[in-house]
Amino acid sequence: MAPADPRIVTRKKHLMRIAGILLCLGAYVALPGPTALAQHSKRPELRYVGSSTVGLFLRDAEPVYDRVRFVIDTAPESAGGERAILEASTDLAGIARAPQPETLRAGIVATAIGRDGIAVIINSRIPVTNLTLGELSRIFTGQVRSWREVGGPDLPVRPHIVGTDSATRDVFRAAVLGAAGYAGCKTVEPDAKMLQLVAATDGAIGQISFSFLDDTEGVRAISVDGEAPTTTNFDYPISRPLYLLWREENEQARNFARWARDLEGQRVVMRRFVGFRVVGSVRGKPTRPETGTLLVYTETSPVLDGGIYYYPHRSYEILTREGQLIRRVVNHRGRNDENPTAVHLLPGTYLIRAESQRRKNVEFFATVEVGETTQVYVEELIGETLE
Repeated sequence: MAPADPRIVTRKKHLMRIAGILLCLGAYVALPGPTALAQHSKRPELRYVGSSTVGLFLRDAEPVYDRVRFVIDTAPESAGGERAILEASTDLAGIARAPQPETLRAGIVATAIGRDGIAVIINSRIPVTNLTLGELSRIFTGQVRSWREVGGPDLPVRPHIVGTDSATRDVFRAAVLGAAGYAGCKTVEPDAKMLQLVAATDGAIGQISFSFLDDTEGVRAISVDGEAPTTTNFDYPISRPLYLLWREENEQARNFARWARDLEGQRVVMRRFVGFRVVGSVRGKPTRPETGTLLVYTETSPVLDGGIYYYPHRSYEILTREGQLIRRVVNHRGRNDENPTAVHLLPGTYLIRAESQRRKNVEFFATVEVGETTQVYVEELIGETLE
């Protein structure tokens, strides 16, 4: 629910107006007691087989969606999940690509829940920040043997790819290699091991879903064709849809799939992926004349990478004045990025909901004007309410 009676908070860089009222709600987090654990065990089971990427969404959803207890098997990845739902050996399947026509003809329901990007990660000791699709194609087809050929040091290139059952492998190949095949690559299974292997291997480069990117030291995601790998950049060139597959007669699966597309479910989706409710592209490029720019300086969290601490800004949500979710903003391009994301919006007043360590959440109104930059400093707003 949107806060009432907003007051004016003024700070100028170019021309800026922020209409805001801060709502900070404190809360204590308690570990689940015996009663809570007993209630959890009594929930009906919902068996899941399939994509490890979609599986991350289920793990995020379980504490929020309290109607079932998930039993998750991601070892078979997308291909195995699609086989399992066709054989009726699972309640719910997940795939990180479009479903096969024969699956739909068999009466399986496919629910799109969002989009995922496939990041290109390299060993952080390689001082390369961007590769073109052409350079990536030559690397993963074995044509580039040294990083010197693509602007790096004189060090062997060691490409890594995920296993054959992972949709990531096929989507990356279609977007980057075209009709060519992988060559000279080491296969990594399961997908989640990619980060550790690239970090441990000099000259390594690999492919991995955005959703797996974490604070693993020694790994860095790079831009592709100048586009940063973030969940808010729709123009990143390597992406794929995410689907839940289920049978109409399975009520528990049907209810969960519908929840995943509702407002609450989409908030969970947008922790790692681009939600299907998101409208428009968020890019760090010049503003079009009919829009304005919003910069929200949220609280920061320390991240250690290569022996150096970085302080990326925390995520936040943009909502209408009535409280309808527009999009979730990760608010940094990568774990080493300390600048907030520039969001281009139509003129108007928006409700902003920011994450905070000091309070449960922080809500305020921000007004965006055509051709102007609106800057919000969350720490200052919190400080004012504590004085």
